[in-house]
Amino acid sequence: MQATPPSRLIAGLVLFFACMAVDAATCNGIIFSSMVVVSWWFVCRPPLTILRNSFLLGLILFLPYFLLVPWLINISSETITNWSAALQTPWLILFRGLCVMLIAITTCTSLSAGDLREALLKLPIPAIISVILIQIIHQSAVLFYETKRVAAAMAVRGATKGIRNACKMFVYLPQVWLPRVIMRAERIAAAMELRGYCQLSTQKFYKARSKRDLNKFDLSILSFAIIALLISISLRILVMM
Repeated sequence: MQATPPSRLIAGLVLFFACMAVDAATCNGIIFSSMVVVSWWFVCRPPLTILRNSFLLGLILFLPYFLLVPWLINISSETITNWSAALQTPWLILFRGLCVMLIAITTCTSLSAGDLREALLKLPIPAIISVILIQIIHQSAVLFYETKRVAAAMAVRGATKGIRNACKMFVYLPQVWLPRVIMRAERIAAAMELRGYCQLSTQKFYKARSKRDLNKFDLSILSFAIIALLISISLRILVMM
């Protein structure tokens, strides 16, 4: 039995804040965050290729912060303590960034577009915000597909052969892509206004939501997320004491 989309979304958000709250400078914090990430991966079961690519992307994004270490050391007294203090800041950025990125990507890959729509419909948030978020997600996927089509068409016509043509492609691509984005946004806005989304009441909007109740798996992952958040806060308090 699988958890409902709202439960997965809420649990992922709570675990995101749990990894942000824990102190990654201590061994307990590192072990706890690693256990949370591995446990959430075991629950959602995303493809290993996505997990590997996400991990590599995190390394590419956060490893360059270690280049700042020479500027963080006190030159007058280059001791082991100073080196440890200098390495602590980029390490916190790297480890915490990897954890929250893996939690977020694991949560997103466990939700399809329909699941995300159901989760937004069932959560107690204003109707207009749900509509806007759903449209942003839908339009982002459409625009990504449009961008791939334009890039593929330009590549077929030889626009990417050679450095000079590649530079020209980056110059002329916005002239082709941006008008299509603006026209599509105007059509969507006109369609939403015609259908009365802006005047739609919250009660009407939530009539279409699913009436599925929480099952045992929902309660389990929500309890796990809340316990993880409480433990991370406790570890942070113990470090500060």
